[in-house]
Amino acid sequence: MKRAFWLIGLVVLGGGLFAFAGILPTSENTTTFAVPGQEGMHRELIPANITIVHCSYELDVVAPGTTFRFDVVGSGFNDAFYKIISMDADAMDVTIKNLTLVTANQIQGQIEVGSEATTQYIRPLVYIKSLPIFRAPDPVGVVRPGEVLDIELVSINESGQWGKFRVTTNLNEALYKKFRLVPTDSSLEISNVKPAYPFFVNGVMMIGQGLKHGQYGVIAYLGDREIYKESPLVDVVKPNVGKTGTIDKVSAADKAHRPGDMVDLIITGSAFPADIASSLSLKVSPLAMPEATITYVSAGLLQASIKVPPQTQVGIYDVTVLGNNKVLHEQKGVFGIVPPNWLGSLKTVGALTPGKNGQISITGRDITHAFVSQLRLRADADGLQLGALRWHSPTALVADVTVDASTAPGDYIIHVYDKNKELKIPRGNIIKITP
Repeated sequence: MKRAFWLIGLVVLGGGLFAFAGILPTSENTTTFAVPGQEGMHRELIPANITIVHCSYELDVVAPGTTFRFDVVGSGFNDAFYKIISMDADAMDVTIKNLTLVTANQIQGQIEVGSEATTQYIRPLVYIKSLPIFRAPDPVGVVRPGEVLDIELVSINESGQWGKFRVTTNLNEALYKKFRLVPTDSSLEISNVKPAYPFFVNGVMMIGQGLKHGQYGVIAYLGDREIYKESPLVDVVKPNVGKTGTIDKVSAADKAHRPGDMVDLIITGSAFPADIASSLSLKVSPLAMPEATITYVSAGLLQASIKVPPQTQVGIYDVTVLGNNKVLHEQKGVFGIVPPNWLGSLKTVGALTPGKNGQISITGRDITHAFVSQLRLRADADGLQLGALRWHSPTALVADVTVDASTAPGDYIIHVYDKNKELKIPRGNIIKITP
């Protein structure tokens, strides 16, 4: 993701999508979305009791000639499903092999990257009847020696004057001696370049005097040969907060709220003047809310708080930052108002291992005793015995879990039912059994 930083009246802004998926339960959200990884896929071929969630990898970046483990994580996996699927890396000289059904929530395999594999991101595909049903949302990177996979900014100084960047590459000491990075404009300065062998080179980028408005990038060379160009990496525009600052993002400290709550917001950016808070205001839509209190914290951080009116409707809310009644920044889906008895996340209390007892917890909002009494839990594996959920507080439930000694370590999905209806847990309901 391109990031933002500023110097001497110039602002570098970066784009990105703020995902606010799943904060509302299915019953409150009538819009149907494709599960990540199933966009454009033949979802109709997936059996009704099967869900594929994501793929995880033993390694994030590899070189040709590497074989490593990966997992397909989901729910309801069984022999019948396992026998009808196949997988493909959708990349030259990259093979998926040794698929094994580990648990009802986990299919494990190996990705073999051959010597002819090209530099690219790989997102494995799952097939039924030669038709794709799922593509891994998260990729694994392959990079050949002496090549570059990506260049990205990873952090920004609060002043906006400089930022740290990372090059994903594949270098040894001999190749690194030939490696160099050159900005597309001499006023974009690069310094403190250091290798982290074999796959990363880290450095600092600063906007120098005289850099004009426009888009700029970085070119990687090996000797005199250009091997990669990331442009635009930064976009230089005028500041919009006072004479020096810019707003990069508005986020909520906690995204799920109830009517009557105080919503704490975080406004991040760069080069905020110390006296800027008094000239700013916030607008929340689609429903108007009381005036926000805005506080200056540092050159890159402002804090704000808004009291949610008692009659506020369930829904997703956007935030607009205004300066002297002029729109400075608009952020979609900053926070949500959730209904009572909303369940947000499920996790273990400490580590769970085969042959041991433990607990899981569910966090949420305004959970009542009556609601808890009609909930039940189910695991896809016989080796996980789940006790009844117990009310701990209006925001937390707990349940005992017994892990049979024969239970295989791995990822498991815990299903939560309200009577006979399975509830969606937007922040995740996968637990891990560790060796």
